[in-house]
Amino acid sequence: MPNLIQITVTVDSDIEDVLSAVLAMNVPQGWAEETLSTGEIQAVVHTENPMQATEIETTVHAVLPDAVISRNVVKQKDWMVAWREFFTPVVVGSRFLVLAPWMEEERRTTDRMAILIEPKMAFGTGHHETTALCLGVLSDLADAGRVSSGMHFLDLGTGTGILGIGGALLGMTGLGLDIDLQAVENALENCDLNGIVHDGSSPVFAVRRGSIDDAGDGYDLILANILAAPLISMAPAIVNKLRKGGAVVLSGLLTIQADNVTAAYMAEGLPAPRRKESGEWSALIWA
Repeated sequence: MPNLIQITVTVDSDIEDVLSAVLAMNVPQGWAEETLSTGEIQAVVHTENPMQATEIETTVHAVLPDAVISRNVVKQKDWMVAWREFFTPVVVGSRFLVLAPWMEEERRTTDRMAILIEPKMAFGTGHHETTALCLGVLSDLADAGRVSSGMHFLDLGTGTGILGIGGALLGMTGLGLDIDLQAVENALENCDLNGIVHDGSSPVFAVRRGSIDDAGDGYDLILANILAAPLISMAPAIVNKLRKGGAVVLSGLLTIQADNVTAAYMAEGLPAPRRKESGEWSALIWA
């Protein structure tokens, strides 16, 4: 099991938005962020890939030359121990509760739909605003009767599979796609943890490596929690794969990027979306 590379970036609070924008474009698996006692913002990124680590450092330094950047090595075993110490349950919307596999008591006592996520390097534990935004919108759409059992969904950029698992728990069937093989493996593991059938002749939530061109057609709901640039470039294909009257939920974009993403989808014939925001992040909702 390879060690993890830990990159720590510290910046003044007045350029927090710039740092978040840089990381959002270069760290699809997400990062941890906190405000230090000095008032500075510290972001921590973990990756197994030395090339990615160097690219992140180079990009951050180019955009934010005054940022303080350090690199350390973290043993994988220590990473999992840290998750057990710091992973907290995440309440999302009126329906969901995101838990780690070892949180048996919380799962046993909740009246919500528990989603078990094994925290690894894939993006999506519910702690990041964009994941919580999308899962919360999914809960809201179910509350409103806009999505329901029997519908078919696409989870594009599935990461840990958290959104697709949520959809499956609501009685829908779907497909999860991700270009990152590590994410696909994690999503399949999480399907097993939640008792979601992902293989055979009638999968509830099939997961495989791929992107929008591998998705097929005719979805009642398309969820895409990725980044602004790919969301814009894939707008024609995403809209084309949506069933008439279907719903779309897009996130992974900063609020300052929402207008450009909106314009790309309205150019494909969709009306103005509803927006939901959390911190500096936005979700766009056509439903």
